[in-house]
Amino acid sequence: MINNKNKITFQDAGDDESYDDFEIIEIDSNRFATNLHVPKHYIGAIIGKKGVMRSRIERDTGTNIKIPRQGEAGDITIFGPSVTNVKAACRRINIIVMSSRMKQKPTHFISIPLNTPTIMKNFEKFKETVLQEVKDLDESLFIGAHKLHITVGVMCLMDNEERLQATKLLSEAKDQIIMPLLQEKLPLQIRLKGLSYMNDDPKNIHVLYANVEDEAGTDIIQRLADDLVNFFHKAGFMRNNEYGRDRVKLHVTLLNSKYRSKSNSEETSTNGRKVKEPFDGSQILNKFVDYDFGVTEITDVHLSQMKTMGDDGYYQPTFVVTLNKN
Repeated sequence: MINNKNKITFQDAGDDESYDDFEIIEIDSNRFATNLHVPKHYIGAIIGKKGVMRSRIERDTGTNIKIPRQGEAGDITIFGPSVTNVKAACRRINIIVMSSRMKQKPTHFISIPLNTPTIMKNFEKFKETVLQEVKDLDESLFIGAHKLHITVGVMCLMDNEERLQATKLLSEAKDQIIMPLLQEKLPLQIRLKGLSYMNDDPKNIHVLYANVEDEAGTDIIQRLADDLVNFFHKAGFMRNNEYGRDRVKLHVTLLNSKYRSKSNSEETSTNGRKVKEPFDGSQILNKFVDYDFGVTEITDVHLSQMKTMGDDGYYQPTFVVTLNKN
């Protein structure tokens, strides 16, 4: 760990990439250093087999990289003969961390809650009617009404430091993206109307969802979602082309094969991974394809925890941005 006392602090101001924003300390005229937080889960990728990756980064950037021993807490410390050398090593490490992060299962997601009284009431009516008219449909496929939402994007946050970083990013996004975009559009209303699904065969569906329509007839919700994903992508926390799409697919999941109760599922394991059993949604689509769930106001954007519920039945928030006029 670097002692910052009586040292000069440098910050990268020359690049647009958010992950280049770190402090570099001048130790003496020919020696500079910085601390870089890396979750312990990714340390192995930075060291590499028999230390090859760390040695390569040190050689290519002309730096010395100190990594805490296994079981020890603390940041990675990078020493180099110039600010440029230290920055180059930081970028190389950040690229490795970003690449490793994208391979992990998501732990958090940016969501727009839609668990308002109108939408929940109409969803419950939809669910009741569907179960009455579509025989042998497993009720456990339906999402809980209190969890209705739009998913903007998902991410993996490995430790408390990364959760703090993501919280800071969403707070910054409020000032830089969310409010400048929405300030003159509030209150922001959307309509949930019409059904669609994720694959090509209505008899073998994994996700059936409601379409999202902007009541004002603009693409403001689409722009908001796309801009947030790009913001988090630049910071290294999120893909910007999930599932090969250039834009966020705005939708509200209603039924999902992964919700199916284990007792009602025929899931098998292939190489240790569960295989989801699709459901036949053809009758639902034939009878309810234009179903109108009503209009609601968007009031919040959440950094939500996956699989963890709050007291209100919605996903436990790590951070909440409230949409209000100044």
